[in-house]
Amino acid sequence: MNGTVRLIMIVARRMLVLAVLGGVITATAGCSTSLMMPSLDDRLKGSLASMIESAQDDLWQFRGALATDPEGTLPGISFVSDARPAYGDPAFAVGEGAYTLLGVASSPDAATLTLATSAGASTGGGWFYESRNATVCFTLRFPTTESAIHTGPADCSDGQGHRLSDVENFFERHGDPIPFEELDVRATVTEADFQPLHCQCYSGSECDCPGG
Repeated sequence: MNGTVRLIMIVARRMLVLAVLGGVITATAGCSTSLMMPSLDDRLKGSLASMIESAQDDLWQFRGALATDPEGTLPGISFVSDARPAYGDPAFAVGEGAYTLLGVASSPDAATLTLATSAGASTGGGWFYESRNATVCFTLRFPTTESAIHTGPADCSDGQGHRLSDVENFFERHGDPIPFEELDVRATVTEADFQPLHCQCYSGSECDCPGG
């Protein structure tokens, strides 16, 4: 075998090795990317956690009134739908508010709302597209002596024997419940979570900040 043929064979073998290594690296990278992508279950739990934290945000402005007079305050909050009439009247149509009220408990120290909310998530595309909806039940406690909202788990009941499953087709429409304990949610919000944005002025525009 002359030197030219030997050189050609060496180059060919090196190209083959590089091609194999390239395929392995590409496949490994593809697997890593796939592993890093959140699953449908993870996306759904993240969406439900976001809905609970949105409830904290949305109800913050009502915290004082809810702590002392929840029954008088709730009818004026349009995004909370009261499901309690459906416990005694299966024909009652529960509204489509972002949050569904299951029960209210009051004491001189605080008022606690038991709520449900739902969310959906999807993943993939084309033949691999998947989607799913789910519900989570939780409590929001409004103390009378501090500016805070405390959040905790709930068993999807009003604590008096009535359950969300008693509301006709609720889970069929909104998805089966996922336990609150499986979600990553802020346990407590205070005034520190609702500080106003720092006022900034920009060159060439009118400035409404204090002091100009």
